[in-house]
Amino acid sequence: MIVQSNRLEALRELTVEWLKRHPLPPLENEVLLVQSNGIAQWLKLALAEDEADAGGGCGIATALNISLPASYVWQVYRSVLGDLTINSAYDKQPLTWRLLRLLPSLMDRPEFVPLARFLKDDHQQRKLFQLAQRLADLYDQYQVYRADWLDDWSKHVDCMSQKGDKIPLPEGQLWQAELWRQIIADMSEIDRDTSRAQVHQRFLKTPITPDMALNLPKRVVVFGISSLPKQTVQVLERVSQVTQVLLCVSNPCQYFWGDIIDPAQSRRLFTESFKRHPLKWQTDISDEHLYLHANPLLGSWGKQGRDYIRLLDEFDQKDSYEEHFQQQKLSIDLFEEPGEDSLLKQLQSDILSLRSLEESKARPRSMDASDQSLTFHVAHSAQREVEILQDYLLGLFAQHPDLRPRDILVMVPDINQYAPHIRAVFGRIGFEDTRFIPFTLSDQGQRHQAPLLIALESLLNLPGSRFSVSEILDLLDVPALQAKFGITALDKPLLHHWIEDSGIRWGLDAHHRESFGLPPEQEQNTWRFGLKRMLLGYTLGQEDAWQDIEPYAEVGGLSATLAGALVRFIDRLDSYWLQLQATLTPPQWVSLLRDLCQDFFIAQDSRDELLLTRIELGLQTWQEHCEHAAFSDPLPLHMVRDTILGQIDQTGLNQRFMAGAVNFATLMPMRAVPFRHICLLGMNESDYPRQVMQPDFDLMPLDYRAGDRSRREDDRYLFLEALLSARDGLYISWVGRNIRDNTELPPSVLIGQLRDHITTISSAERLQRVTFEYPLQPFSLAYFSAESPHRTYAKEWQDIHLDPSIMASDIFELPPLSTDAQQPISLAHLGQLLKVPAQAFFAERLGVIFNDPDPTGEDHEAFAIAGLEAWTQRQQLVESILHQLQIEPELDIRQQLQRAVMQQQRRGQLPLAPFGHLYAEELIAPLVTPLTSYQQRSAEFPLAIQHSEKVLLEQGLLLLDDNLLDIRINSAGERRRLLALPSQVWQGKTLKWHHLARQWPYHLAAQLKGETLTEILAPDTQLFLKPLDAQKATELLLQLMASWFDNLHSPLPFSAKTSGAFIRPTKENTGLKEAHEAYHGNYQLMGEVQQNLALQRLWPRFEDLAQDGRFVELSNRLFQPILDHLILNTLK
Repeated sequence: MIVQSNRLEALRELTVEWLKRHPLPPLENEVLLVQSNGIAQWLKLALAEDEADAGGGCGIATALNISLPASYVWQVYRSVLGDLTINSAYDKQPLTWRLLRLLPSLMDRPEFVPLARFLKDDHQQRKLFQLAQRLADLYDQYQVYRADWLDDWSKHVDCMSQKGDKIPLPEGQLWQAELWRQIIADMSEIDRDTSRAQVHQRFLKTPITPDMALNLPKRVVVFGISSLPKQTVQVLERVSQVTQVLLCVSNPCQYFWGDIIDPAQSRRLFTESFKRHPLKWQTDISDEHLYLHANPLLGSWGKQGRDYIRLLDEFDQKDSYEEHFQQQKLSIDLFEEPGEDSLLKQLQSDILSLRSLEESKARPRSMDASDQSLTFHVAHSAQREVEILQDYLLGLFAQHPDLRPRDILVMVPDINQYAPHIRAVFGRIGFEDTRFIPFTLSDQGQRHQAPLLIALESLLNLPGSRFSVSEILDLLDVPALQAKFGITALDKPLLHHWIEDSGIRWGLDAHHRESFGLPPEQEQNTWRFGLKRMLLGYTLGQEDAWQDIEPYAEVGGLSATLAGALVRFIDRLDSYWLQLQATLTPPQWVSLLRDLCQDFFIAQDSRDELLLTRIELGLQTWQEHCEHAAFSDPLPLHMVRDTILGQIDQTGLNQRFMAGAVNFATLMPMRAVPFRHICLLGMNESDYPRQVMQPDFDLMPLDYRAGDRSRREDDRYLFLEALLSARDGLYISWVGRNIRDNTELPPSVLIGQLRDHITTISSAERLQRVTFEYPLQPFSLAYFSAESPHRTYAKEWQDIHLDPSIMASDIFELPPLSTDAQQPISLAHLGQLLKVPAQAFFAERLGVIFNDPDPTGEDHEAFAIAGLEAWTQRQQLVESILHQLQIEPELDIRQQLQRAVMQQQRRGQLPLAPFGHLYAEELIAPLVTPLTSYQQRSAEFPLAIQHSEKVLLEQGLLLLDDNLLDIRINSAGERRRLLALPSQVWQGKTLKWHHLARQWPYHLAAQLKGETLTEILAPDTQLFLKPLDAQKATELLLQLMASWFDNLHSPLPFSAKTSGAFIRPTKENTGLKEAHEAYHGNYQLMGEVQQNLALQRLWPRFEDLAQDGRFVELSNRLFQPILDHLILNTLK
């Protein structure tokens, strides 16, 4: 029984009504055949509705057996023939492994020269595995769509059909027939005749007895499927003799349209016919060519549905059931006119009534200027597509209060490509926000979504892994793995700190690095290197190196348990890194992968338990496939990994869909469930229809038959289904502008056809009214202009455009400072203020730290050290030597520096050998002069103040509370503050003012305890800061404290390098010109603004910094005292 309608709702209502009127016995299950989870869920919801509801459901949806047609057909074969296993040995998966075993033994035969040529130099068997997969898929298709070919090949008739005639196989394809015969010969006696092609022929020849009928379901409902192979239709026709079979077919046209064709094909036929009969076409079109003139959209996009309906017509016996439907006041033709009050419905009506272009143009229709039922939207990127969609949906909900999120379906060519954009746009809006729209993402594979499966894939890639820090930390983010090793999310920051500080970068150990072609004995910066340091530090604390291992002393006490967990984890990774490099038989691989899952994961929730169960089932299934194929050869890891992960990632009919929210899904065949609004995104020329490269050895395109599957035709028909399934609105979007140069990008050819059709039947003006182009950015002024047609609900951008002063202001409004208690500050804070007050503002007031990016990163060891990293290492060396000088004043500076550098090398802070040895001398050389000078001055001022001097000073709400160090006294009682700097203080003729700025507050504080001379010893010079009287020093300190407080309210416009250049100009330049050059730099020196992100954020130009005169005033007030007390003594 075949029921047709242009509206799936009508088919659903009839199905529900039929099931209600003809209930099965209590213990019988209803069998529903569908092709997608969307159709299945939609049908179950209708069955579950209460009888009193609109549409009248059954009140419950239970005892339903929902499956795919292929699964049902095999169950029928087993029920009728009785001697078949649950799965066929000719199924794609077991056939893959059989081919993998057979192919190498056939390569010496002359028929297989083309394959042998392809498999040449296939050392890792990747080509062989891929070829086996493609051939298994091809033979699987042949069994369903070209069973007659396989039957001929098995009888040594090497031919194929073309336009109904048998022709010999091309010479280069004779191997296909021979390989099929080899597959049959390799099968066991039981499996030899169980290919789908052979089983189907046996099924057709076997009478269905009453006993067989007992094993078949009492009723089968085939719902919403738009294409079936001829084999499946034949099975349904035979089963209908003993089983009630109800086919609910979506038919876009109420008239016979089995003979209409694509307009492009029509033109080809016309050209060919004109060449043969030129005189014939000088008159009007003859009757036999009238079929060429029908609805062009249906002809272009409907080929798949046309062939399917024509196939059903071959088997339809309408007379046997139509009268029964009429007796129950039901109809088998449920076509409904959609109306013509909108552009969308006009298109649907034209297709339903098979109107040609001329008929559509001549039909009188209203042209409502406000009609937005079909709209086109042009964006600059996928991100903008989703942002524009969000505004569109919010507008829909505002206009139609009765519209619910579940009434909207959004489809894209690839949901995995759009998922990050969807989450970024829709996921950032909280539930409490009026813009919140609930949404679900369907059709996403778990392989790249579930943390446990992501971790499993990482573990199965261990043989090729660098074991970088980021890779290991990503693994430690997985809850199931954390639980296995006793690590919690709260432990991660501490672990990260240990790993970074202990010098770990990448590599398990020296042996692992050798596998990447590196020299032997390169263990520095590996996991073994860092773990040894941690364990030795826990054992010895801050002791000297032991066996050339520098202890890392931060691991201790209760945290030792965490270090032990990290060691166990790395040891286990090391073990599986070795084991996974082996080539093993399938049973050995199954055993190893089971051990791997047990050694790395403990399920933390039901989702983890389900995934681990799926992994186990995948392993069992794969082993059964190999046993079925008699495959027992050793395999490399990549074949096993791809197979197991692919099986786990397969989607079925249990995916979440229609969950009461806006549904985002992939454009899939039989997915177009009716929705009030359907939105299509990503309709780009290169993305839709989707391109699938068919292998050259696929012979089916040479002999097209009705029912053949084609991705191109699938996508065309799916687009037609989407057009027909939208009830109130169809929204079509594509990336139509280049994001870089704004050039126009073409949409999908299907969109182009639709737009041309609208122009033809209506007008270009109407097409323009429903086409919208959007700005590049979501914060564009076009969204907030009264003349612009664009509107946005992104209220975060609105205030900027409504109040221009916000954009003009440098700083947004800040919350008031606390006045409840004094705020303690240190001398270092004041030094930071003088260096870059903007940076101090961001750090202290906003909590924003502008860190320079690590040039090497946490995953790479250093090959050269420069800039801030070089300064930091030299500073560490200086501090180490100064500490040793307090213990041993007469030590050899150079020798001690060499020891300290070797300690840094053992800590993994220097490049690997030989680079490390070369850099060590470069690191030491500049430090000898300042440290030697420090040693000499220390002898002149032998008395070091043993206890730090306390500095306390109040200024309003600020309390300066700090300690003074580095003060020494000579025999005459003179005080001197000695400082050894690791870097030069001159850059050419320019003084590096940030060194002085950082030390000036300390110099002032030292004066409060007595007049003190500060001596700064640098590699290139000596600088002195002259003493001040205590009163003047206190005044300057209070001034600095007041400036600090002002800077917390709004950043002060000055900086050390630029202000220093201003107050100490060269003879050739004025102060402001010198400051401008210091700020922006020149061809020799980098400007200060280029080196500091805080300055870039607030004052990208010097004119911005100096515009209100405060720069000049602050520079004079804060830096002139430093210059007045500075004594220069160049050593060069």
